[in-house]
Amino acid sequence: MPALSRPAPFHRPRFGRIPAARIYSGLGRSSLYRLAGMTPGLFKKHGKSTLVDFDVLDRILDALPAAVISKPRT
Repeated sequence: MPALSRPAPFHRPRFGRIPAARIYSGLGRSSLYRLAGMTPGLFKKHGKSTLVDFDVLDRILDALPAAVISKPRT
């Protein structure tokens, strides 16, 4: 009987490209660019590549307010 293996823990990279940041954060491309205009250091340039600093993105996401969900109508 084969042993069950656990999935490897997720390791978030320090930097990633825009598509990876979209998947990671759930935000759209336009929202990321809008946030980059308001948040120094969110985007870094390496040649033609735009990299997203996931540490800065985490701080932005952590600062978002909690969602207020109303009770369903009965």
